[in-house]
Amino acid sequence: MNASHRLRHYFTHFASLGGVQSIIRAHLELDPTQNLDSSLLAFFDPPQASNGADAIDGLGITGRHTIRRTRQLFSEHEKEIEYDIPIFHDLWGLSFLGEFDRQPKRRIGAVHSQWPHLDYQLQQLRGSLDGVFCDSQIIADYVLEAWPELSPDRVRHLPVPIQIAPENLLLHRPGLKNRRLVLGFVGRLDYAQKRVDRFPSLLQHLEQKGIDCEIQFLGSGDASDTLPQRFEPDAPVKFWGRQDAPKYWEIMAQWDFVVYTSDHEGSPLAMLEAMSLGNIPLFPKIQSGGDLVVNRISPTLLYPPENWSALAETIIAWTQRDEEDIHAHRLACREESLKHSPRSYHEKFMTFFDSVISSPRVSKDFISPRPFSLLDHIPFGLLKRQFPKAFYRANPICP
Repeated sequence: MNASHRLRHYFTHFASLGGVQSIIRAHLELDPTQNLDSSLLAFFDPPQASNGADAIDGLGITGRHTIRRTRQLFSEHEKEIEYDIPIFHDLWGLSFLGEFDRQPKRRIGAVHSQWPHLDYQLQQLRGSLDGVFCDSQIIADYVLEAWPELSPDRVRHLPVPIQIAPENLLLHRPGLKNRRLVLGFVGRLDYAQKRVDRFPSLLQHLEQKGIDCEIQFLGSGDASDTLPQRFEPDAPVKFWGRQDAPKYWEIMAQWDFVVYTSDHEGSPLAMLEAMSLGNIPLFPKIQSGGDLVVNRISPTLLYPPENWSALAETIIAWTQRDEEDIHAHRLACREESLKHSPRSYHEKFMTFFDSVISSPRVSKDFISPRPFSLLDHIPFGLLKRQFPKAFYRANPICP
Protein backbone atom coordinates (compact mmCIF):
# COMPACT_ATOMS: atom_id res chain seq x y z
CA MET A 1 0.00 0.00 0.00
CA ASN A 2 1.41 3.40 -0.96
CA ALA A 3 -0.94 5.82 0.77
CA SER A 4 -0.72 6.15 4.54
CA HIS A 5 -3.93 5.83 6.57
CA ARG A 6 -4.53 6.65 10.21
CA LEU A 7 -6.67 4.03 11.96
CA ARG A 8 -8.46 4.66 15.24
CA HIS A 9 -9.50 1.48 17.06
CA TYR A 10 -12.30 1.54 19.64
CA PHE A 11 -13.14 -1.20 22.15
CA THR A 12 -14.47 -1.58 25.67
CA HIS A 13 -11.24 -2.82 27.32
CA PHE A 14 -7.59 -3.40 26.55
CA ALA A 15 -5.95 -3.87 29.95
CA SER A 16 -7.89 -7.08 30.71
CA LEU A 17 -6.94 -10.42 29.19
CA GLY A 18 -9.07 -11.54 26.26
CA GLY A 19 -9.21 -12.51 22.61
CA VAL A 20 -10.16 -9.13 21.17
CA GLN A 21 -7.20 -7.60 22.97
CA SER A 22 -4.95 -10.01 21.05
CA ILE A 23 -6.44 -8.77 17.78
CA ILE A 24 -5.90 -5.13 18.69
CA ARG A 25 -2.36 -5.85 19.89
CA ALA A 26 -1.55 -7.41 16.51
CA HIS A 27 -2.77 -4.23 14.80
CA LEU A 28 -0.73 -1.93 17.01
CA GLU A 29 2.38 -4.02 16.33
CA LEU A 30 1.94 -4.84 12.64
CA ASP A 31 -0.08 -1.98 11.12
CA PRO A 32 3.03 0.27 10.96
CA THR A 33 4.76 -2.33 8.76
CA GLN A 34 2.06 -1.62 6.14
CA ASN A 35 2.22 2.17 6.41
CA LEU A 36 -0.78 2.32 8.72
CA ASP A 37 -0.73 4.56 11.78
CA SER A 38 -2.91 2.88 14.44
CA SER A 39 -4.08 4.00 17.87
CA LEU A 40 -6.64 2.74 20.39
CA LEU A 41 -9.17 4.20 22.78
CA ALA A 42 -10.45 1.66 25.35
CA PHE A 43 -13.71 3.02 26.76
CA PHE A 44 -13.65 1.35 30.19
CA ASP A 45 -9.89 1.49 30.85
CA PRO A 46 -8.54 4.32 33.01
CA PRO A 47 -7.11 7.36 31.21
CA GLN A 48 -3.37 7.37 30.62
CA ALA A 49 -1.13 10.10 32.00
CA SER A 50 -0.37 11.10 28.41
CA ASN A 51 -4.01 12.19 28.01
CA GLY A 52 -4.35 10.48 24.66
CA ALA A 53 -0.95 11.32 23.18
CA ASP A 54 0.22 7.69 23.17
CA ALA A 55 -1.07 4.93 20.89
CA ILE A 56 -3.19 3.45 23.70
CA ASP A 57 -5.52 5.45 25.92
CA GLY A 58 -8.57 4.91 28.10
CA LEU A 59 -11.75 6.97 28.46
CA GLY A 60 -12.31 5.89 32.06
CA ILE A 61 -16.05 5.24 31.96
CA THR A 62 -17.68 2.80 34.40
CA GLY A 63 -21.02 1.17 35.02
CA ARG A 64 -22.14 4.40 36.69
CA HIS A 65 -21.74 6.44 33.50
CA THR A 66 -24.59 7.10 31.09
CA ILE A 67 -24.79 7.34 27.31
CA ARG A 68 -25.18 11.11 27.64
CA ARG A 69 -22.09 11.49 29.83
CA THR A 70 -20.07 9.10 27.66
CA ARG A 71 -20.92 11.18 24.60
CA GLN A 72 -19.65 14.28 26.37
CA LEU A 73 -16.40 12.61 27.47
CA PHE A 74 -15.84 11.02 24.05
CA SER A 75 -16.46 14.24 22.14
CA GLU A 76 -14.05 16.17 24.35
CA HIS A 77 -11.37 13.45 24.28
CA GLU A 78 -11.45 12.87 20.54
CA LYS A 79 -11.78 16.40 19.25
CA GLU A 80 -8.00 16.78 18.81
CA ILE A 81 -7.35 13.18 17.64
CA GLU A 82 -6.73 13.00 13.91
CA TYR A 83 -7.57 9.81 12.03
CA ASP A 84 -8.98 8.69 8.70
CA ILE A 85 -10.77 5.44 9.50
CA PRO A 86 -12.43 4.41 12.78
CA ILE A 87 -12.68 0.70 13.59
CA PHE A 88 -15.36 -0.18 16.14
CA HIS A 89 -14.57 -3.57 17.66
CA ASP A 90 -17.74 -5.50 18.56
CA LEU A 91 -19.52 -2.35 17.32
CA TRP A 92 -19.64 -1.08 20.92
CA GLY A 93 -20.56 2.59 21.11
CA LEU A 94 -21.00 3.01 17.36
CA SER A 95 -24.71 3.75 17.65
CA PHE A 96 -24.30 6.70 20.04
CA LEU A 97 -20.75 7.84 19.23
CA GLY A 98 -20.66 7.47 15.45
CA GLU A 99 -21.74 11.06 14.80
CA PHE A 100 -18.45 12.35 16.23
CA ASP A 101 -16.17 10.70 13.65
CA ARG A 102 -16.07 13.77 11.37
CA GLN A 103 -16.88 12.17 8.00
CA PRO A 104 -14.16 9.51 7.83
CA LYS A 105 -12.78 8.12 4.58
CA ARG A 106 -14.34 4.80 5.54
CA ARG A 107 -15.92 3.35 8.68
CA ILE A 108 -15.13 -0.26 9.63
CA GLY A 109 -16.61 -2.60 12.21
CA ALA A 110 -15.48 -5.88 13.73
CA VAL A 111 -17.85 -8.56 15.02
CA HIS A 112 -15.91 -10.91 17.25
CA SER A 113 -18.77 -13.05 18.58
CA GLN A 114 -22.53 -13.55 18.41
CA TRP A 115 -23.75 -11.74 21.50
CA PRO A 116 -27.40 -11.36 22.58
CA HIS A 117 -29.36 -8.86 20.44
CA LEU A 118 -26.75 -8.84 17.65
CA ASP A 119 -29.58 -9.19 15.14
CA TYR A 120 -31.28 -6.08 16.57
CA GLN A 121 -27.99 -4.18 16.61
CA LEU A 122 -27.31 -4.98 12.97
CA GLN A 123 -30.83 -3.87 12.09
CA GLN A 124 -30.29 -0.53 13.85
CA LEU A 125 -26.84 0.06 12.35
CA ARG A 126 -27.65 -0.97 8.79
CA GLY A 127 -25.86 1.30 6.34
CA SER A 128 -23.39 2.66 8.89
CA LEU A 129 -20.28 0.68 7.86
CA ASP A 130 -18.15 0.24 4.74
CA GLY A 131 -16.70 -3.09 5.80
CA VAL A 132 -16.87 -5.68 8.58
CA PHE A 133 -14.35 -8.32 9.60
CA CYS A 134 -15.46 -11.27 11.70
CA ASP A 135 -13.94 -13.97 13.89
CA SER A 136 -15.61 -16.83 12.06
CA GLN A 137 -17.30 -17.57 8.74
CA ILE A 138 -20.50 -18.30 10.65
CA ILE A 139 -20.54 -14.70 11.93
CA ALA A 140 -19.59 -13.30 8.51
CA ASP A 141 -22.51 -15.15 6.91
CA TYR A 142 -24.79 -13.79 9.65
CA VAL A 143 -23.72 -10.20 8.90
CA LEU A 144 -24.10 -10.70 5.14
CA GLU A 145 -27.62 -12.02 5.65
CA ALA A 146 -28.50 -8.96 7.75
CA TRP A 147 -26.80 -6.51 5.37
CA PRO A 148 -27.19 -7.98 1.85
CA GLU A 149 -26.25 -4.63 0.32
CA LEU A 150 -22.62 -5.25 1.34
CA SER A 151 -20.67 -7.44 -1.07
CA PRO A 152 -18.77 -10.46 0.33
CA ASP A 153 -15.42 -8.71 -0.17
CA ARG A 154 -16.59 -6.09 2.35
CA VAL A 155 -17.52 -8.70 4.99
CA ARG A 156 -14.69 -11.13 5.67
CA HIS A 157 -13.79 -13.87 8.08
CA LEU A 158 -10.23 -13.32 9.33
CA PRO A 159 -8.41 -16.11 11.24
CA VAL A 160 -7.86 -14.15 14.40
CA PRO A 161 -4.31 -13.84 15.77
CA ILE A 162 -3.01 -15.44 18.94
CA GLN A 163 0.27 -15.65 20.76
CA ILE A 164 1.97 -19.04 20.40
CA ALA A 165 3.52 -20.75 23.41
CA PRO A 166 7.21 -21.77 23.33
CA GLU A 167 7.37 -25.24 21.84
CA ASN A 168 9.57 -26.64 24.62
CA LEU A 169 6.66 -26.33 27.08
CA LEU A 170 4.77 -28.95 25.08
CA LEU A 171 7.43 -31.57 25.74
CA HIS A 172 7.02 -34.26 28.42
CA ARG A 173 3.32 -33.65 29.00
CA PRO A 174 1.92 -36.61 30.97
CA GLY A 175 -1.05 -38.81 30.12
CA LEU A 176 -4.37 -38.48 31.94
CA LYS A 177 -4.67 -41.78 33.79
CA ASN A 178 -4.68 -42.22 37.57
CA ARG A 179 -3.93 -38.69 38.75
CA ARG A 180 -5.54 -35.38 39.64
CA LEU A 181 -6.58 -33.46 36.55
CA VAL A 182 -6.19 -29.72 36.10
CA LEU A 183 -8.95 -27.99 34.14
CA GLY A 184 -8.36 -24.40 33.14
CA PHE A 185 -10.30 -21.39 31.92
CA VAL A 186 -8.39 -18.55 30.26
CA GLY A 187 -9.89 -15.28 29.09
CA ARG A 188 -12.16 -12.58 30.41
CA LEU A 189 -13.93 -13.48 33.66
CA ASP A 190 -17.36 -12.43 32.49
CA TYR A 191 -20.88 -13.43 33.51
CA ALA A 192 -22.79 -12.15 30.47
CA GLN A 193 -20.95 -13.92 27.64
CA LYS A 194 -18.43 -16.34 29.14
CA ARG A 195 -20.94 -17.47 31.81
CA VAL A 196 -18.23 -18.24 34.33
CA ASP A 197 -21.00 -18.35 36.95
CA ARG A 198 -21.62 -21.91 35.74
CA PHE A 199 -18.28 -23.24 36.96
CA PRO A 200 -19.37 -23.92 40.59
CA SER A 201 -22.17 -26.18 39.31
CA LEU A 202 -19.75 -27.83 36.87
CA LEU A 203 -17.26 -28.56 39.64
CA GLN A 204 -20.00 -30.04 41.81
CA HIS A 205 -21.06 -32.43 39.04
CA LEU A 206 -17.47 -33.49 38.33
CA GLU A 207 -16.90 -34.30 42.00
CA GLN A 208 -20.16 -36.26 42.13
CA LYS A 209 -18.88 -38.34 39.21
CA GLY A 210 -15.71 -39.10 41.16
CA ILE A 211 -13.40 -36.98 39.01
CA ASP A 212 -10.42 -35.75 41.03
CA CYS A 213 -9.67 -32.33 39.59
CA GLU A 214 -8.78 -28.72 40.20
CA ILE A 215 -10.16 -25.78 38.19
CA GLN A 216 -7.88 -22.81 37.55
CA PHE A 217 -8.85 -19.40 36.20
CA LEU A 218 -6.40 -17.23 34.28
CA GLY A 219 -7.63 -13.74 33.44
CA SER A 220 -9.63 -10.88 34.89
CA GLY A 221 -12.98 -9.21 34.34
CA ASP A 222 -16.17 -8.08 36.01
CA ALA A 223 -16.50 -11.44 37.80
CA SER A 224 -13.01 -11.37 39.33
CA ASP A 225 -14.16 -10.29 42.79
CA THR A 226 -17.42 -12.23 43.09
CA LEU A 227 -16.79 -15.56 41.34
CA PRO A 228 -14.43 -16.92 44.06
CA GLN A 229 -17.20 -16.37 46.60
CA ARG A 230 -19.54 -18.67 44.67
CA PHE A 231 -17.37 -21.72 45.42
CA GLU A 232 -17.25 -23.57 48.72
CA PRO A 233 -14.40 -22.35 50.97
CA ASP A 234 -12.38 -25.54 50.48
CA ALA A 235 -13.18 -26.01 46.77
CA PRO A 236 -10.23 -27.09 44.57
CA VAL A 237 -10.05 -23.85 42.58
CA LYS A 238 -7.31 -21.32 41.96
CA PHE A 239 -7.51 -17.78 40.58
CA TRP A 240 -4.34 -16.49 38.95
CA GLY A 241 -5.68 -13.14 37.79
CA ARG A 242 -4.14 -11.55 34.73
CA GLN A 243 -0.61 -12.76 33.91
CA ASP A 244 1.92 -11.95 31.21
CA ALA A 245 4.50 -14.22 29.59
CA PRO A 246 6.39 -16.23 30.70
CA LYS A 247 4.16 -16.82 33.75
CA TYR A 248 1.10 -16.94 31.49
CA TRP A 249 2.51 -19.91 29.57
CA GLU A 250 3.97 -21.63 32.65
CA ILE A 251 0.55 -21.71 34.33
CA MET A 252 -1.25 -23.19 31.33
CA ALA A 253 1.53 -25.74 30.80
CA GLN A 254 0.26 -27.43 33.98
CA TRP A 255 -3.28 -27.89 32.65
CA ASP A 256 -4.78 -30.95 31.02
CA PHE A 257 -7.99 -29.49 29.57
CA VAL A 258 -9.13 -25.95 28.74
CA VAL A 259 -12.86 -25.59 29.45
CA TYR A 260 -15.52 -23.11 28.32
CA THR A 261 -19.14 -22.72 29.42
CA SER A 262 -20.08 -19.77 27.18
CA ASP A 263 -23.44 -18.92 25.64
CA HIS A 264 -21.82 -17.37 22.56
CA GLU A 265 -18.31 -17.04 21.16
CA GLY A 266 -16.54 -16.11 17.96
CA SER A 267 -13.30 -18.00 17.66
CA PRO A 268 -12.16 -18.14 21.29
CA LEU A 269 -8.60 -16.88 20.94
CA ALA A 270 -7.53 -17.53 24.49
CA MET A 271 -8.61 -21.15 24.04
CA LEU A 272 -6.41 -21.41 20.96
CA GLU A 273 -3.48 -20.01 22.95
CA ALA A 274 -4.05 -22.69 25.59
CA MET A 275 -4.20 -25.28 22.81
CA SER A 276 -0.74 -24.16 21.60
CA LEU A 277 0.51 -25.87 24.79
CA GLY A 278 -1.35 -29.07 23.92
CA ASN A 279 -4.25 -28.47 26.30
CA ILE A 280 -7.30 -30.42 25.15
CA PRO A 281 -10.41 -28.22 24.67
CA LEU A 282 -13.84 -28.95 26.13
CA PHE A 283 -16.38 -26.69 24.47
CA PRO A 284 -20.19 -26.32 24.31
CA LYS A 285 -22.09 -26.87 21.08
CA ILE A 286 -23.20 -23.27 20.52
CA GLN A 287 -22.82 -22.97 16.72
CA SER A 288 -19.73 -20.76 16.88
CA GLY A 289 -16.25 -20.63 15.45
CA GLY A 290 -15.11 -22.47 18.56
CA ASP A 291 -17.23 -25.47 17.60
CA LEU A 292 -15.41 -25.69 14.28
CA VAL A 293 -11.98 -25.53 15.93
CA VAL A 294 -12.75 -28.18 18.54
CA ASN A 295 -14.49 -30.45 16.04
CA ARG A 296 -11.24 -30.64 14.06
CA ILE A 297 -9.49 -32.03 17.14
CA SER A 298 -12.28 -34.48 18.01
CA PRO A 299 -16.10 -34.22 17.86
CA THR A 300 -16.24 -35.99 21.22
CA LEU A 301 -14.86 -32.83 22.89
CA LEU A 302 -18.04 -30.87 22.12
CA TYR A 303 -20.75 -31.18 24.77
CA PRO A 304 -24.43 -30.06 24.97
CA PRO A 305 -24.56 -26.64 26.69
CA GLU A 306 -24.94 -26.86 30.48
CA ASN A 307 -25.02 -30.67 30.36
CA TRP A 308 -22.39 -31.23 33.06
CA SER A 309 -23.09 -34.95 33.26
CA ALA A 310 -22.24 -35.32 29.58
CA LEU A 311 -19.10 -33.23 30.06
CA ALA A 312 -18.07 -35.39 33.02
CA GLU A 313 -18.53 -38.56 30.94
CA THR A 314 -16.36 -37.04 28.20
CA ILE A 315 -13.57 -36.34 30.70
CA ILE A 316 -13.80 -39.87 32.12
CA ALA A 317 -13.62 -41.35 28.60
CA TRP A 318 -10.53 -39.31 27.76
CA THR A 319 -8.75 -40.38 30.95
CA GLN A 320 -9.00 -43.98 29.71
CA ARG A 321 -7.01 -43.25 26.53
CA ASP A 322 -3.39 -44.32 26.37
CA GLU A 323 -0.56 -41.81 26.63
CA GLU A 324 0.39 -42.02 22.93
CA ASP A 325 -3.15 -41.14 21.88
CA ILE A 326 -3.28 -38.18 24.26
CA HIS A 327 0.09 -36.95 22.98
CA ALA A 328 -1.13 -37.16 19.37
CA HIS A 329 -4.14 -35.02 20.23
CA ARG A 330 -1.94 -32.53 22.08
CA LEU A 331 0.11 -32.15 18.91
CA ALA A 332 -3.09 -31.68 16.89
CA CYS A 333 -4.09 -28.88 19.26
CA ARG A 334 -0.71 -27.23 18.71
CA GLU A 335 -1.04 -27.49 14.92
CA GLU A 336 -4.50 -25.94 15.02
CA SER A 337 -3.21 -22.98 17.00
CA LEU A 338 -0.36 -22.35 14.53
CA LYS A 339 -2.93 -21.44 11.87
CA HIS A 340 -3.59 -18.25 13.84
CA SER A 341 -0.21 -16.54 13.94
CA PRO A 342 -0.33 -12.71 14.04
CA ARG A 343 1.36 -12.31 10.64
CA SER A 344 -1.03 -14.72 8.94
CA TYR A 345 -3.94 -12.74 10.37
CA HIS A 346 -2.52 -9.38 9.35
CA GLU A 347 -1.87 -10.44 5.76
CA LYS A 348 -5.54 -11.35 5.42
CA PHE A 349 -6.60 -8.13 7.14
CA MET A 350 -4.63 -6.09 4.60
CA THR A 351 -6.40 -7.86 1.71
CA PHE A 352 -9.74 -6.98 3.30
CA PHE A 353 -8.62 -3.41 4.09
CA ASP A 354 -7.33 -2.74 0.57
CA SER A 355 -10.63 -3.97 -0.84
CA VAL A 356 -12.65 -1.60 1.38
CA ILE A 357 -10.36 1.37 0.68
CA SER A 358 -10.42 0.82 -3.08
CA SER A 359 -14.22 0.69 -3.13
CA PRO A 360 -16.54 3.72 -2.78
CA ARG A 361 -17.68 4.81 0.64
CA VAL A 362 -21.21 3.50 1.29
CA SER A 363 -21.58 4.29 5.00
CA LYS A 364 -24.07 6.94 6.05
CA ASP A 365 -23.55 9.76 8.54
CA PHE A 366 -25.33 9.57 11.89
CA ILE A 367 -28.16 11.75 13.13
CA SER A 368 -26.93 15.04 14.59
CA PRO A 369 -27.95 16.26 17.05
CA ARG A 370 -29.06 13.04 18.76
CA PRO A 371 -32.73 13.18 19.83
CA PHE A 372 -33.43 13.39 23.58
CA SER A 373 -34.17 10.10 25.36
CA LEU A 374 -34.49 9.27 29.05
CA LEU A 375 -32.59 6.03 28.34
CA ASP A 376 -29.48 8.12 27.63
CA HIS A 377 -29.57 9.24 31.30
CA ILE A 378 -29.67 5.75 32.89
CA PRO A 379 -26.36 4.39 34.29
CA PHE A 380 -24.80 1.64 32.15
CA GLY A 381 -25.06 -0.97 34.91
CA LEU A 382 -28.83 -0.59 35.13
CA LEU A 383 -29.22 -0.05 31.38
CA LYS A 384 -27.44 -3.32 30.64
CA ARG A 385 -29.77 -5.26 32.94
CA GLN A 386 -33.09 -3.58 32.14
CA PHE A 387 -32.83 -1.99 28.68
CA PRO A 388 -29.92 -3.68 26.84
CA LYS A 389 -31.20 -2.76 23.38
CA ALA A 390 -30.78 0.93 24.24
CA PHE A 391 -27.03 0.53 23.64
CA TYR A 392 -27.68 -0.23 19.98
CA ARG A 393 -30.07 2.54 18.90
CA ALA A 394 -28.60 5.20 16.66
CA ASN A 395 -31.89 7.02 17.05
CA PRO A 396 -32.87 6.45 20.70
CA ILE A 397 -36.55 7.28 20.17
CA CYS A 398 -36.98 4.49 17.60
CA PRO A 399 -38.29 1.09 18.80
